[in-house]
Amino acid sequence: MFRTVFFIVVVGMISACASKPTYELDYDRDFDFSNFKTYRWYDDVVHSRESQYRKFNSSDKRIREVVSKELAVHNLRESKDEGADFWINYTVSKQRQQIIHSTGYDKGMHGGVSAGSYGNSVMVGYSSGPSVREYDEGTAILDVIDASTQKIVWRGIAEGRLKDHPTMSERYKATTAVASELLGDFPPGTAQ
Repeated sequence: MFRTVFFIVVVGMISACASKPTYELDYDRDFDFSNFKTYRWYDDVVHSRESQYRKFNSSDKRIREVVSKELAVHNLRESKDEGADFWINYTVSKQRQQIIHSTGYDKGMHGGVSAGSYGNSVMVGYSSGPSVREYDEGTAILDVIDASTQKIVWRGIAEGRLKDHPTMSERYKATTAVASELLGDFPPGTAQ
């Protein structure tokens, strides 16, 4: 049960980021992506405990749907047989982060006295020291694996601050935005 809840929350990470996510792409520049026409999901090829878990997960369904739509835009289609050119895999995670704001003053009482032509003044202030805020940051990694060599040839990473309590609509929109950003120029080096 914990894994199910954790997975849904983490997919919501990119799906409903409170701030604009950052994106990073990396791929094998020597690899010829022009032969890619069909794909399969890694979990459908390599069966594991996690793949069995994902099969019944609504977040997995949403991710597959959104990524498949984006790949279809690039004339890549899902194959149900063993002859697919590449496999798609994804990983999502959530980390608790902290922001520490410092006022520049040590904790405690501070004051000052001034005298001038308009009168004298006494100022007293109190500094409570640095403030600490916590937030959740999510990471989504999308891998493309060459089916013939079983090696990762392309990787897209999205990281961003998570929005608290996103709606299902917000999750879907954000998941779509992330997939579109990561896969916008996929496959690399080929005319679209």
